[in-house]
Amino acid sequence: MKKTCSILAFLVVIVLPQFGFTQSSELQEFLGSQKTIYFTKDHPKAKGINISIEYPSDWKRSEGERPNIVQTFTSGSSNSFTQCIILIKDLPSFMKLLSFEELSKEMFTQDALKQMIPESAIFIKGDSTKYDGQPGAWMIYVMESERAGLKAEMYILQHMFLYSGKIILIQCGVSGLHGSAAKLEDEFNRNLPLFQFIGNSIIIHDKWTKPKNESGESIMENVFGEYWWITLIISAILTWGIGLTPPLLIRFAFLRRPISKGWAVSIVVLLWIINLMIFTALGSESKTHIALFLVAWASYAILRKGSNKKQTEKVSL
Repeated sequence: MKKTCSILAFLVVIVLPQFGFTQSSELQEFLGSQKTIYFTKDHPKAKGINISIEYPSDWKRSEGERPNIVQTFTSGSSNSFTQCIILIKDLPSFMKLLSFEELSKEMFTQDALKQMIPESAIFIKGDSTKYDGQPGAWMIYVMESERAGLKAEMYILQHMFLYSGKIILIQCGVSGLHGSAAKLEDEFNRNLPLFQFIGNSIIIHDKWTKPKNESGESIMENVFGEYWWITLIISAILTWGIGLTPPLLIRFAFLRRPISKGWAVSIVVLLWIINLMIFTALGSESKTHIALFLVAWASYAILRKGSNKKQTEKVSL
């Protein structure tokens, strides 16, 4: 263990030379195994998520005061106030219709990260990454806030990642009274390696301990996501709406009579090719396109509707 801690400390000095030998005492204790593990399991604000992080043992832990704040970890000094908080938020319903890969491509770009910070904040840097294999990002920003007439300045490193329809954030930073920006920046730089180690300690326990076939989700949820019924409704509207509109217009608006088998087959084949091109362009990954074959069959029935009645009338005459 001591050998491992020595290697980690050496890597911090080599990889992050800008911090020199001014690492905080909290980091030294953290590397020396003076740390505690916190689990979100069964916490009412964790929304069913079970993750853990490691933090310095001498930090105080308390319940979050706001709805999405699961836990707060603090360490005070005469010059600044060091804090890390765990936030877990539900993703908006429309975002849950997309895969995490698609979301991460949109959410964790440089431009998107700059839009996520508070209005009063200044973005310093950030980039996409992964936490325990899940797509995410980190960013550093500085901001000012005011509460009850007191102004404060904060330097923050924010870790964030997506998991199980949630966005999980670990915000670590230092804060102090307005006008202490220079001292706060130095304090933040001393603690930055510690904040990075805290982010690196994140473990998503459900991901490794819950068998996929015992996840409690239905087959439909596994295939289409938590809001599978919305996905199916939208898919049905797009597939059948786009597919059946042309034959309905041809049969009942333009010709207003059934057409011959040859013309019906030719039109259906043409429409099937057009529909295939449309849905491929929209990102359909289906290899069989069974729905389009069903639409083609329905289109043929629409174009031929009334033909049997016409033939019966001719025979009777």
